[in-house]
Amino acid sequence: MRSSATAGHFARPAAALWPTIALLAAAAALYVPIFVDFSKGPWREDENAHALIILAIAGGAAYARLASETLPAGRRRSEIIVGGCALAIGLALAVIGRASETVLFQSASLGPVAAGIIVSLFGWNGLRRLWFPVALTVYLIIWPGWAIDALTAPLKTFVSEVVSEGLYAAGYPVAHAGAVISAGPYQLLVADACSGLNSVIALTAVGAVYLYAVKHGDWRVNALVIAALVPIAIAANVLRVAALVLITHHFGYDAGQG
Repeated sequence: MRSSATAGHFARPAAALWPTIALLAAAAALYVPIFVDFSKGPWREDENAHALIILAIAGGAAYARLASETLPAGRRRSEIIVGGCALAIGLALAVIGRASETVLFQSASLGPVAAGIIVSLFGWNGLRRLWFPVALTVYLIIWPGWAIDALTAPLKTFVSEVVSEGLYAAGYPVAHAGAVISAGPYQLLVADACSGLNSVIALTAVGAVYLYAVKHGDWRVNALVIAALVPIAIAANVLRVAALVLITHHFGYDAGQG
């Protein structure tokens, strides 16, 4: 009687897993063309150029964890249900995004799909061990132009202001109006690529990978490192723009753009 009850206990979750397996197959069929389209379009743009690297790092981190540890195979019915729901939500986002050609929905679906797969197969313990690859999917989200503009506009103005005031204090005839810097007879527009947003994304991603690799135990140190990377990236970009302004001022517009 006991063995029969035990067999029934495991048979029900196994049967409940079939819908998740079907969703996994649908996910595999769905994401191949999505990634192909991304590689031909959004991933070629500067603000999303990091996507392939992040995707490779996430896949490598997941593979390393799966290869080095034996994740729990037993799952409770609640974990299968929650994982299946997360997977269904992610797939729904992907399908809606695919049908409407909305790359935001398609890229944002990766997180819930990955989390749903992990919870369905390995439970909450598996998600705790594979949290880092799932967290990296945030860097794979392709934001719409209006969101990028909302982030880059104040950054461009800030960079222009700091550079122009700093060089003016150093004796150079430099002023700014918004994101346009005037250096003598030359005018330079601080473009989106010079706003520092790409540097912030790249540095925080590298910092997150580094902290995950070294496995520092103190969360306060980890938080401090990540927080410090943001001003470091912006400061580096200020120096970059200042150097371009100085080159333009001394050697001409073509030299600054070259």
